Amino acid sequence: MGTLNLIRQVLALILAFAGGFLVVGGWIWAPQISKLVQSAFSDGPGVSLFADAKRIGRAETAPVVRSCIFKAVDLGSEAEKMEPSAAYFILKAGSMQANVSAMIGKPDRWSESRTRELAASWGRLANCIYAQEDRELCDPDNRAAAVEATTKFFAYAKQMDGSSGKPAIPASDARVLEGYGDRLLIMLKNHRRYGTLVAADFSSFASPEIMRIMHEEKQSRDICKR
Repeated sequence: MGTLNLIRQVLALILAFAGGFLVVGGWIWAPQISKLVQSAFSDGPGVSLFADAKRIGRAETAPVVRSCIFKAVDLGSEAEKMEPSAAYFILKAGSMQANVSAMIGKPDRWSESRTRELAASWGRLANCIYAQEDRELCDPDNRAAAVEATTKFFAYAKQMDGSSGKPAIPASDARVLEGYGDRLLIMLKNHRRYGTLVAADFSSFASPEIMRIMHEEKQSRDICKR
C-alpha cells in the first residue's frame, strides 16, 4: 500500500465518522459537541492553546520528530519513502480516532489494543525526544513535540492502567509503559528546573503527574539563555 493511499484511508475514516454523526443524529450528542470540537482540534491531549506562541511551535515540523518518529512508529517498508511529518500525521490521526471512539462509548478489543499501541508509540517518541541534548527543547517546534508526546503518553497509559474499568493489560506491557512513564517524569523534572518546560506549555488535558511536577518543581536556571 502506498503512502498516499494510507493517508487517504485515514482521512476517509475521519470523514466517514463525521458524515455519520451528522446524518444519523448528532443532536443526541449535543452536550458533547464542545468537548468533541476541543478534542478534535487539539487532537486530544496536547499542546496548550494558550501557550506563548514564542515558546510553542509546530510539533510536526520539529527536528526531533524527524529524528525520532520512525523509532516510535513501525510503518514497515513504507518508512523508506515517507516524510517524517506524514508519519507523525498518521500517529496523530490514529490518536484522534481513538479519542472519538472513547467519547461515543464504544470500546471493543480492537480499540483497547489500539489504545495500548498508542500509549507505547507516544512513550517511545517522548523518550527519544528527551534523550536528545537538553538545549534541543529551546527550539519552539521541539518543545511542542515534547509537550504533545508526553501529554498523550500519560493520557493513553492512564486508560490502560485498569482504573478506568477496562481489563488490565498483560504484565509485560504494563512494565514497558511504567518504564516509559518513570523515565519521562525524571526528565520532566530536569526540564522544569532548566526552564525549558513550564506549566503554561501544557493544556488542561495534561495528567496530574505532569502538572504536579510543573507546579512543585522550581526553575533553577534558564539553559536557553546564552
